Amino acid sequence: MKKILVQSFFVLFLIITSCSDKSYVFRTPVDPGLANLVSPANNTQCLEVEKVKFEWNKSDNTDTYTVTIIDLISDATTVQNSSTNSIEITLPKGKPYSWQITSKNSSTSKVAKSETWKFYLSGDADTNHAPFPAEIIAPKNQAILSTGSIELSWKVSDVDLGDTHKFDVKLDKTNGTTVISADQSDTKKSVDLTAGVYYWRITAKDDKGNHSESGVYKFTVQ
Repeated sequence: MKKILVQSFFVLFLIITSCSDKSYVFRTPVDPGLANLVSPANNTQCLEVEKVKFEWNKSDNTDTYTVTIIDLISDATTVQNSSTNSIEITLPKGKPYSWQITSKNSSTSKVAKSETWKFYLSGDADTNHAPFPAEIIAPKNQAILSTGSIELSWKVSDVDLGDTHKFDVKLDKTNGTTVISADQSDTKKSVDLTAGVYYWRITAKDDKGNHSESGVYKFTVQ
């Protein structure tokens, strides 16, 4: 009987010790933190000759970073990954871009997205640049609104801080090419609309003769 008890305790001990293997310990996933962007600085001109060096502060609990760069003229997107807080990327010159960092951690599917900054990639410091494409504030794309007075609003930024800007507001039910207000200084426009689907865009112009086009936005009035 005593021999049986000793054997039973020995078997139980083996089971307990095998289950205590650290490889089976559950660890709570840790969410990555936000990265703070450093360079290229927001709304500035970048004079890199061959490659643009992107830099940001390291974020907490982060294994890898994904850099997303968007050509603000063509909407072409460049995506690259980095295990450090900097990366050099070759881009076509003479264009405005936006960039953002996504922080990732292998222990969780959650990610953290930084702010989005804009810069203009140029090889000539003396060139005057077109304003960045207007950023639509309202109505947002695919918005659903009620008939009556609707306010269109947007904002614009420019590498050339001394430039002044005017705007052409384009709105119609086909492709957003009909000018309903030309050379206005305000960054908003109120319109009375009946039911239907509308398309609109903004042409931003500076006082040096440069201009840029926002994307086409769509909203429904019902």
